[in-house]
Amino acid sequence: MEYTRLGNTGLLISRISFGNMVNFAPEDEDINTEIIKTCYEAGVNFFDTAEFYENGQAEAQLGRSIKKLNIPREKIIVSVKIQGNNFEGGNKVNRLFTLNRKHVIEGVNASLQRMQLDYADIAFAHIYDPETPIEEICRGFNQVIEDGKAFYWGTSNWKPSQVQEAFNYCDKHGLIRPIVEQCPYNMLIRNIIEKDFINIFEEGYGTTIYSPLQGGLLTGKYNEGQIPQGSRAGTDNGWLTKEMSYLFIFKRFLEDPESFVKLKKLGELAESIGYTQTQLAIAWTLYNKNVSTAIIGAKTVQQVKDSLKAFELYKKWDKDLEQKVEAIIQNKPQQEYNWQSGKPFPDRR
Repeated sequence: MEYTRLGNTGLLISRISFGNMVNFAPEDEDINTEIIKTCYEAGVNFFDTAEFYENGQAEAQLGRSIKKLNIPREKIIVSVKIQGNNFEGGNKVNRLFTLNRKHVIEGVNASLQRMQLDYADIAFAHIYDPETPIEEICRGFNQVIEDGKAFYWGTSNWKPSQVQEAFNYCDKHGLIRPIVEQCPYNMLIRNIIEKDFINIFEEGYGTTIYSPLQGGLLTGKYNEGQIPQGSRAGTDNGWLTKEMSYLFIFKRFLEDPESFVKLKKLGELAESIGYTQTQLAIAWTLYNKNVSTAIIGAKTVQQVKDSLKAFELYKKWDKDLEQKVEAIIQNKPQQEYNWQSGKPFPDRR
């Protein structure tokens, strides 16, 4: 495994990390613990979870796994994500998820209690909350850090303008800046990392990207244009229903016939170089210099092992392979024109 500093901090994070969004079923706890063990033994040191994942059950399982495996707390990085929106919107009185100071502080405390931990390394503001002033959000997470409940804070699924607003407020009032954004990035979704956040990256912002496989779409399982039995798009999994998965993860691609042509070609390319399509997709994300770590997910130990081998391919990645992938996906973001230099901003790969 390889490690890099997260953003402009001194925190060393593994290039591949693990997120347990789908690991919460009681009957799967032994398997989920084995997954954590496999990751840790492979050098993964960052484990990501959230209060929103099955109402905290994923957090609780992660905490129990860490305890069962006797993993030294100082050897790993654990994040919590405090939900800023519960998708209901509006002004629901005392709605559960918000980034007001009350929920930020109570949410972090509850997450730590479920995980049986004294502190988190990173506390994320999970989805921007437009109903809470930015000063309250910043001061809430600053207090979490000052109280010793977390060492850093970050954003997840925020717009660049919202991150910049947080920077400006923190700088003006002497508060601790957020240090990292968690957002999707893969062969099918590129604009956020490669275009939208260009100016934010100039500030030294780190990234913990999720969905490197676009929910499984880039594993090869969907190459024939069908939704496989037992797949995420065809199975309810607690809070993540198949309808939600289809709408938010698959719809725009599964309803486009051209997507399957590209997926098949990616599978053929992966096979030609002796790797799986999963490994090709994850390695591709790691090649981007603005990706601090790629968060993988898995329901089985074998899936984890398959994903972890992507690091081997990443170390072999070269311009020739990059060009072959680009020729297939053909979706490189068009950079805006830089009037100062007289040419477009450079590509972020």
